[in-house]
Amino acid sequence: MYRVILIVVFISLIGFCTAQVNFSPNWGKRALSSPGTEEHNDINCRENMDTLMLIYKIIQNEAQKLMDCEKFSN
Repeated sequence: MYRVILIVVFISLIGFCTAQVNFSPNWGKRALSSPGTEEHNDINCRENMDTLMLIYKIIQNEAQKLMDCEKFSN
């Protein structure tokens, strides 16, 4: 009886592993070879850099506020 249960569990695990490997076969392919994508990527990088700079400035302002609070509390 235990042998049958073990075989069923083993076959189920093999089936799950195979399904996971074959779930998305095209995940690594990119469409970077189409014309005009370099310009599009430059725009995306610029937008991302602007966003990062905004976040950096917000963090700097909050850090300055914390330093001011510590300075005035003493």
